[in-house]
Amino acid sequence: MRTIIFFMLCGLLALPAAGQRGRVVNTPLTLSYMLPRVTFNVEVTLECAEQIPGPFHEYAERQLGVRPTITVPGKSWQIKGIRVIPMASPDERRIFTLNAAGEYGGLLLSLTPEGFLAGVGRASGPDFEPCPIEYTASPGRPETNIEYVRFGIESTLKEVLDSNFSTIEVEGVPRRVWDPIERHVLKEKEDYVQEITNEIFAIRRKRLDALASPGGLSRASVEELKALEEAYLSLFLGKRELREVVCVFPYTPERTSESTPLFRFSERQGITGRDDVSAMPFLVEIVNAVVPGEKPAEAAAPRQGLTYCVPAVADLRVFKGENVLFEGRCVVPQLGYLKQIPLEVIGNEGLSIEFYPRYGSIKSLTKSR
Repeated sequence: MRTIIFFMLCGLLALPAAGQRGRVVNTPLTLSYMLPRVTFNVEVTLECAEQIPGPFHEYAERQLGVRPTITVPGKSWQIKGIRVIPMASPDERRIFTLNAAGEYGGLLLSLTPEGFLAGVGRASGPDFEPCPIEYTASPGRPETNIEYVRFGIESTLKEVLDSNFSTIEVEGVPRRVWDPIERHVLKEKEDYVQEITNEIFAIRRKRLDALASPGGLSRASVEELKALEEAYLSLFLGKRELREVVCVFPYTPERTSESTPLFRFSERQGITGRDDVSAMPFLVEIVNAVVPGEKPAEAAAPRQGLTYCVPAVADLRVFKGENVLFEGRCVVPQLGYLKQIPLEVIGNEGLSIEFYPRYGSIKSLTKSR
């Protein structure tokens, strides 16, 4: 059982302690419980489009007859979605104490593992599962470059013939003959450009032959050749990569109709600091709050009372300028008010009360006798 059950049985406290006749235990039991407040985790999904120039982009027009559109690195960001996840957290301003003494000792109080109020007069309260934050965030990556050496299918070395002449006698006549000396050196950039250009056209010939003679290559093989050609072409024309990033911003409302900066966003930089005035601010607010019933007048609290919450229901908005990006109805307990039920009413009437632990409000009330 995840629910913690406190039995406040004052009658048992009045019994003599075992092994100590004549001695009465009458120390009152004091229990504390708390009501929650709700924090909204605003989950923002961003898409980053990164353009990466090819290492051979300056040779594209000469080798392939195509002028590349990507010649310098760059990034562009856009917001793809916004999701709001409510999270219950303890409200340090709403911690209450209950004394189990005298006629109130027969009450049964149920709390959650976090100390939220779950039920009164119940042998077992509902299990309370805190709402988790579930999201995946792509880790930051260093600047990406297109590696071209790994695409090569030949050695990274090339053969060089050094000029060397020797004199030999042919039919009695001495002649100077070229006798080259072979050695190997690393290929240069021009060598890779020519090698990969040859590969591109070789792949195109294979694909054309496959189309001209059906049955020569499988569909999967043709698709693999196409993917390999695109990889080679990216060395000249560059490429665009898309990646997704998820950021979470907590927001705890304290009052209604008050806009709060949530984050700032730039299409070139993505999420920026809140003090970056060059980026566009995104704001969040709570509006149209409604609290059911009437707020109780300020009066003396009952001698022993159980405090619960009447939460507010409101609209949560995330917006940029005049554009509303997200709007949803939500429950905000901290914007509601508190009420009390006298313990003598609960005990005398045999009431059983179940609460919504996440909001501190009453879920059901039944009379057992």
